[in-house]
Amino acid sequence: MLGKAKSEQMNTLESRKIVTVAGCKGGVGKSVVSTGLALEFGRTGHDVVLVDADLGGANLHTYLGVQAPKFVINDFLSRKVSSIEEVVLSTDFEGVRFISSAGNIPSQANLKFAQKTKIINSLLSLKADTIIIDIGAGSSYDVMDFFSMTDNGVLVTIPEPTSIINSYGFVKNVVYRRFSMKFKQYPLVMELIKRGMNPDTDGGISAIKELLNELAVLNPECWLKAKSMLSSFLPNIIVNMVSSENDAKLGLKLKAIITKYLSVEANFLGEVPEDASVRTAAKKMVPFSVLEPNSNASQAMKVIVERLIPQNKHPEEIPAEVPEPEHVS
Repeated sequence: MLGKAKSEQMNTLESRKIVTVAGCKGGVGKSVVSTGLALEFGRTGHDVVLVDADLGGANLHTYLGVQAPKFVINDFLSRKVSSIEEVVLSTDFEGVRFISSAGNIPSQANLKFAQKTKIINSLLSLKADTIIIDIGAGSSYDVMDFFSMTDNGVLVTIPEPTSIINSYGFVKNVVYRRFSMKFKQYPLVMELIKRGMNPDTDGGISAIKELLNELAVLNPECWLKAKSMLSSFLPNIIVNMVSSENDAKLGLKLKAIITKYLSVEANFLGEVPEDASVRTAAKKMVPFSVLEPNSNASQAMKVIVERLIPQNKHPEEIPAEVPEPEHVS
């Protein structure tokens, strides 16, 4: 489904930047980061649409100071309006427009396949230079499929062991979700994928490299497709709420683990420091980069957007010691 959607919208993807923002779990600050990214892109002259696609727990409007959005995504799904463009709202911030999913309608959290396809295709057709899509937390199929609208999604994590583990798990789940969608017509390949998804069982596969070795023998054509898929998938990592130098290094460690076990070249965009202005801004329903434009968090967001705009990888040093706990397999 996603491959078809992306091929149908190829010209759209080539002409604009799509940034999907996910969190490995709730509380990592993905909505704060999404808002910060949107405002910074707007400040640099981009025409931005910020989308709240956290359909089960929408709260992005509160960070923008919007208490009661006039239109929401459900108005589009229920055909109250005929196009996604009709639910795009103006904001008080330079270059930034907004799509809300406020209302927390239970059915929105469990989209039907056709509804999800409709939303994805419609978002890809939006007229804007940059589209920032704040999606839900966790690893549900909906979250993974929204994340896969682009090969360069952003994963927000925080410097806590469970968050780092969950972040690795999220990327792993996205990889296997993509494999499952791509090779669902190949029963033998799907059996191999199941072994990779369950590494602790008898015959389980602990790393993508092992899976590829077996796949090369089993089905060379599928092996080439899998290699291509892995090489095009380039997720970005942001570590939020950093309070020490060791915290800042966790992004590079996570990148190294992803490369080692999943054969995916993740990109560490940088860290956002713990900053009191972020919490103060949230309470006042004002974006932190507006309340305190010179704060450490605001300056960090500028650096991250500079790295996103050219999509060039900045110099990195892979940490010499990469932890290999069993829970990352």
